[in-house]
Amino acid sequence: MRALLSSILVAGFVSPPATVSVESFTPDPERWRPVAYSDLRLPRGEAESYASIWQDRLDESNSKPPAAPVPGHLLVDPSLSYAVGNPGASEWHFTINFQTKLAALTVLDAPNICTDEYPSPAVGVKIKVCPMRLAMFEADRYALVIDGAACFLEKQPQAPIEDSSATRTEVSYDVTARAFKIRYTVSHMEIPQCAQTLPLHPTK
Repeated sequence: MRALLSSILVAGFVSPPATVSVESFTPDPERWRPVAYSDLRLPRGEAESYASIWQDRLDESNSKPPAAPVPGHLLVDPSLSYAVGNPGASEWHFTINFQTKLAALTVLDAPNICTDEYPSPAVGVKIKVCPMRLAMFEADRYALVIDGAACFLEKQPQAPIEDSSATRTEVSYDVTARAFKIRYTVSHMEIPQCAQTLPLHPTK
């Protein structure tokens, strides 16, 4: 994956995700955990926090007209027909609680903003390269630590039914290296070109 990481510090007034307490540490952070997903088309509750992190890119996506449908075919994503909200937008996230601070890693999938696509071992799954951000929450403020790119596994409507472990995105936090590690699996096959290690405090 091409290097699209940059170290940025930007202050903002975004509330931390409501479902995460900032009063206790995340247990066993080095264990691989599946990421969580939010529908950002009409964000509510916790999804509003992630939509706020991505507001500039959501505005960019919303400003562009949807692709014209192929004659005789419906749009793949019916949400693209919405006149309000953020058509076709979703994200995955992974959080680590440091008691007084919360680190949130998030990747956005929205029309017109994902830059590349890798060959997929499964016809029902697209492997897209989309915007990624790492934000640090403290009290009612956050700092954007990394603004880069990461993979997003997008299941298609025709995807066959498979067990929950077959296609997944997982993240762990290396305490010694102070870095997030991301791995991807499609139909039980590792996708090495998508794997990443992201330092919590990048030096460049």
